[in-house]
Amino acid sequence: MTLDNMLGRGLERAASGRNEITRYLTKIRRKIADSRKDSISLDSRFDIAFEALLQISLAAIRANGYRTTSEAGHQRLAIQLLPKSIGVDPAEIRVLDEYRKKRSIGLYEADFDPSEAEVKAVTAAVGGLLEKLVNWIRSNRPEWIEEVERPRKPVQVIDKRLGKTPPAAPASRPTKPGRRG
Repeated sequence: MTLDNMLGRGLERAASGRNEITRYLTKIRRKIADSRKDSISLDSRFDIAFEALLQISLAAIRANGYRTTSEAGHQRLAIQLLPKSIGVDPAEIRVLDEYRKKRSIGLYEADFDPSEAEVKAVTAAVGGLLEKLVNWIRSNRPEWIEEVERPRKPVQVIDKRLGKTPPAAPASRPTKPGRRG
């Protein structure tokens, strides 16, 4: 089965481009970072990681020139199409689908309280998926990823009074015994 086979069955053609993919990657990275914050509840961290999974799945479809329709089950479809969109191993999809089921139980039945281990597992899985998405884009649409992946140059601050870059701040000195501060 190909993505073309899914036209009219949850997918439609829709052009995409670098700006859209850049927005997806930015949001996905932010969600993964948030899902690792210990100051957020386990429920929220799990949900945030799962949202990143959904956005990776949607971005993968968008990068191929398709979009899901608003039919019921479009999130499940997006996840299940990862093998066709970016070449994810189907065995990995079964694990990801278990996270989807747990999230649904938590959302619709309030009967799932994720453990720290489950949150870490879904976050790690999503991090690996992001890497696969970026590698797929880099291989198939390199012009879309170039700007996002290019290392940024450090910003130099110039002291206008002196007309030069100020010296680096001195490293903090250890305090001597018996002295404060």
